[in-house]
Amino acid sequence: MAANLPTYDPTNSGNKPGDGPLRVGGQPAADLTVALKENNPATMSHARERQALGLTLVRDVWEGAEKVRSCGPTYLPQAPGEDGPNYNIRLARSVFHNFFRRTVEGLVGLIYRKDPVLGDDVPPQIREQWENLDMAGTHGDVFLREIMQDALIAGHAGILVEYPDTQGQRFTRAAETALKLRPYWVPVRKDDIVSWRTAIVDGRTILTQLVIRESRYAPAGEFGEKEVTTYRVLYLDADMVPMWRVLYVTERNAVVTVAEGVYTTQQEIPFAEIATSGKRGILDSDPPLLDLAYLNIAHYQQWSDYAFSIHKTCVPIFYAAGVQVAAGEKFVVGANTALTSPDPNAKFGYASHDGAALGSVKGALDDLKADMGALGLSMLMPQTRVAETAEAKRLDKSTQDSALSVLARSVQDAAERALGFHARYLGLPDGGSITINRDFEGLLLDASVMTAYAALVRDAGFPARLVLKALQAGGRIADDEDLEELELQMAVEAAAAEERKREELELQAEAARSGNPPSGLAAA
Repeated sequence: MAANLPTYDPTNSGNKPGDGPLRVGGQPAADLTVALKENNPATMSHARERQALGLTLVRDVWEGAEKVRSCGPTYLPQAPGEDGPNYNIRLARSVFHNFFRRTVEGLVGLIYRKDPVLGDDVPPQIREQWENLDMAGTHGDVFLREIMQDALIAGHAGILVEYPDTQGQRFTRAAETALKLRPYWVPVRKDDIVSWRTAIVDGRTILTQLVIRESRYAPAGEFGEKEVTTYRVLYLDADMVPMWRVLYVTERNAVVTVAEGVYTTQQEIPFAEIATSGKRGILDSDPPLLDLAYLNIAHYQQWSDYAFSIHKTCVPIFYAAGVQVAAGEKFVVGANTALTSPDPNAKFGYASHDGAALGSVKGALDDLKADMGALGLSMLMPQTRVAETAEAKRLDKSTQDSALSVLARSVQDAAERALGFHARYLGLPDGGSITINRDFEGLLLDASVMTAYAALVRDAGFPARLVLKALQAGGRIADDEDLEELELQMAVEAAAAEERKREELELQAEAARSGNPPSGLAAA
């Protein structure tokens, strides 16, 4: 048999395990796998992989009860000894109360008590396109609200300012208008950011490459559809010119270029990040309300235990002691059935849970609710600072450095960057500015605070105009109210009240001298 074996040729050996030594210049199969991964646009960066667990949790909690329940033991563990049917019954009875979602919506609503305001420096052409910012009918205010909400959930998000692919053709402005070619904004979720690279240029850290996953459903057959995933790669070439490619990965891991082009009017990748207080670095963050999501899951688990205990207290368990049951026989228990036994020591009865522990479980649920509420309110708490300037001591400064204010400011900065990208597509020098509401003073204007403001004006001579501005910012006075006219009216009424008081004192003094108190006044 040995004579029939092939002669070993070191120049013609395979690369698969078991094929023998490598030929000259060959590459081990393991290295080929690494090479495939390194050249596959679907490969996540290490920072993106690290963020996956927290991101999955907040997304599942945000989606609500059906999503959380569908995850089964992931969020509602199956107890040791609990069989499948009993676990499924407990799972079906367990109710998930979505405190996380209500908190996110409430915090975004605080910012959007006032709509974003485009600055006077925003060009008319962009102001007109603001009405349909994404070329899908979404108003700019709504676009920013939705992307802000997504950033608050996930930790960060982004805005990609795009332009229709013209296949390299150049058009005049008149032709672009006729063909309805115009910039549009694309919301980018944290989930779809696959990888990125950065570099320091002129002392500033910039993106040199960004990979975004794009998924859509394409027709399949006569009525079906299938999901198609491509990867948009935005990058700077050797000359720092922003470029783009759309790549598709086949089932055999072959990477195919679907389309490519250059951002001829841009100076950098036209992507603006929206960061939050959970930011660790560029496109690296923790969800700001991750702890709230964990508490929400803890509430779900404890609520399941609570509901299960209540069920047990409401359903007594029948028991029989000292009774011999022959093989094949069964007890029949019902309202019209009596049980007997020849054994005088036999016992029948019902055992029920005394429910003594229900109070402590209910208390634990209430504590969790309080903790979740505190975490939501913590988004409004100002951050600790070493020193404050005089400007920082304004009446409405107390929430300017809160986590929620950080989000609002980041959305404003990202929107202004995106306006700049938008303007460069249109050949305009600047995109202008925008103001996102960061005034949450209204939360602090309860009765005690308003009384304190009034005392400042009355007793300390505090300028009434400043208090009126604080009341207007807090929603206690309508935005269209003329504060100057209101201040004048207050001054007139104060003078009239002072005059009435002076006249009353004069009447009292006259009555004291004459010994005849005026009507309505008691005698001295």
